[in-house]
Amino acid sequence: MNKLDIRYIVFFIIAFILQFTLVKYIEILQWKPDLLLVVLVSYALRRGPNWGMTAGFTVGLLQDVISTDLIGLSALSKTVAGFLAGILAGKFAERTEFLLTLLITGLLHDLIYFFIYTLGENFSLQSLIIFYTIPNLMYTIVIGGFLNYFVEPLATE
Repeated sequence: MNKLDIRYIVFFIIAFILQFTLVKYIEILQWKPDLLLVVLVSYALRRGPNWGMTAGFTVGLLQDVISTDLIGLSALSKTVAGFLAGILAGKFAERTEFLLTLLITGLLHDLIYFFIYTLGENFSLQSLIIFYTIPNLMYTIVIGGFLNYFVEPLATE
């Protein structure tokens, strides 16, 4: 385990604590940023798809254990998001890489999560995308861009 991994373990712990304490106070309607996804994308961009997938599964499973949602749902969606973020590393310009990767992986993450979460309910895919996925994703991107701007220097030292 290198210094980068240790730094990101600390970032994951901080994001985990904030996700379950602070985020409920900044929730708008039912939309809230996913701080764990933000840290996961940043980590996967640096370490690649295998490390991103492993971190996504671990963080998602911990999130499932603490929350009252379906066990395995966050683990599945974060595993896919971590893997995809690792695959997308180096595919975009350096200045926009984090935000574009967060947009793409966040979209897939939220689609998987909300689609499975709403199975069996009278809910259309269009409503799911318009009322849950897009607002949630935009909120995550705004908060994630802000956090990445300030945390990026700490992760590269």
